[in-house]
Amino acid sequence: MNPQETSRTPDEQHLDDRKATILRAIVSYYVTSGEPVGSKTLVDQYGLGVSSATVRNEMAALEEMGYIYQPHTSAGRIPTDRGYRYFVNAYASGAKLPSAETKQIETFYDEARWELEDALRQTAGLLSNMTNHAALVFAPALDRSVARHVELVGLGGDRAMIVIVSDTGRVENHVIRVSEDTDDGQLDRTAEVLNKLVVGTPLETVAQTILGSVDSLPTDLRDAATRVGTVLETEITRRDGERVFLEGTSNMVDEHKFSDLETVRQVIGALEHRRILLELLAEGLSLNSMSVRIGSENLIEEMQHCAVITAPYGYEGTILGALGVVGPTRMDYRRTIAAVYEVASNLGRMLTGPSA
Repeated sequence: MNPQETSRTPDEQHLDDRKATILRAIVSYYVTSGEPVGSKTLVDQYGLGVSSATVRNEMAALEEMGYIYQPHTSAGRIPTDRGYRYFVNAYASGAKLPSAETKQIETFYDEARWELEDALRQTAGLLSNMTNHAALVFAPALDRSVARHVELVGLGGDRAMIVIVSDTGRVENHVIRVSEDTDDGQLDRTAEVLNKLVVGTPLETVAQTILGSVDSLPTDLRDAATRVGTVLETEITRRDGERVFLEGTSNMVDEHKFSDLETVRQVIGALEHRRILLELLAEGLSLNSMSVRIGSENLIEEMQHCAVITAPYGYEGTILGALGVVGPTRMDYRRTIAAVYEVASNLGRMLTGPSA
C-alpha cells in the first residue's frame, strides 16, 4: 500500500497557485487555532507576498467556489468540507511522520509478542494515542485465516486446552472436557492427526473438517477429536463476531473539536454500534489504499461532522483487515494520514512473522 494512494473526490473547479496557497494557509490556521481567519492574519503569519486586499479578493472567490465560508457576520473564514478535500488531495497524501515517531511505531511492533487479539487491541490504543482521535481496528476475517498448527495440552483431570495458530498470527485457545482416562500420549496423537487434517484449511471450516472426519480416525482418538470439533464450532464463530476494537472515544469529548456537545454525543453514540464501526471500515477493506472521507462524504449520517481515515493492513498483497481513525473535520490531515499509514504498514509487517 502506497501512502500516496488515497481515495479522491474530483474537484469541480481548478484553483490557480495563489488561491491554492491561500486555501492551504486557511486550513492550516483553522486546524491549529480553531478560529476563523482574516486576510491580515494570513498575510502576517504565512508570508503570502501579496496585500491584504488581494487576499480578501481571493478569499471572496474561494467562498463563492465553495471552499471556505464565513460562520458569523464580520468573522473570518473557515474551510468547508470541499476545502478540506482540496487540501487533502493536494497536500496531505505524501506526508510522513517525524523519524522519531516512525521509529517509535517500528519499535512497538518489533517488541510485540502478543496473540493477535491483543495486538489489534494494542494497535487501536497506539493509533488513538498518536492521533488524539478515536481509533478502530477490524480483525482478519475468518475466511482469510488458514490453520497453521494445532496443539492439545493436558490441564489435569478431565480438562485439556486446544490451541490453533493461523497463518495470520491469530491464536485460538479453548478449554475442552475430555474423558478422565485420556492421557498425554492420546492428546499428542490426537493433535498429530488433527494437524494432518486441518493445516492449510480456512479457520472458519476447521470445526466442520474435524467433525466430518471423526469416523475415519483411530477409535481411541475419536472422543477427544469430537470434543475439539464441537467446541471450535461454537467458539470460533462466536468470537469472530466480536473482533472490532475501538479505543479513544474519550478523545472526542472536547468542546473545541466539534461545534457543540450534542454533536459530540451523537458521534460517541454512533461509535457504540458495531454495525457502524464495520461500515466505517468497509472501504478500507475493499480498497488496496487509504480512504479519507470528510464530513458530508460520509454516508453514515452521524459521521457527517467527522473525518474518517481508514487503511487496509496485511502482508504480501493479502488484505487481512482494516484500521482507521475518526475525528472532527478540523483535523491535522497530514499527520493523521501519515500515522494511519505507518501503523497499518508495521502491523502488516508484524504479521509476516507467522507465515515466514
